[in-house]
Amino acid sequence: MAQTLRDFLKKVEKLPPDTLLCVAEVDEAFASHVEEFEIVENAKPQNRRSEGLEAVELGNGKQTVVVIRW
Repeated sequence: MAQTLRDFLKKVEKLPPDTLLCVAEVDEAFASHVEEFEIVENAKPQNRRSEGLEAVELGNGKQTVVVIRW
């Protein structure tokens, strides 16, 4: 089921504004709707580059991230 902006905003309204926002594919096909989103409390950013992050490990860390799966 597609998620709405209202659903998303409700879930992230109390997070600090510098929280990382990540995207992840549910499968290899591109879809037009967000399948789900989750807040991960113990993420660990990987491979920092000047243009951004290449990957985020969803465990073993100390940073909160919002993961959007499409």
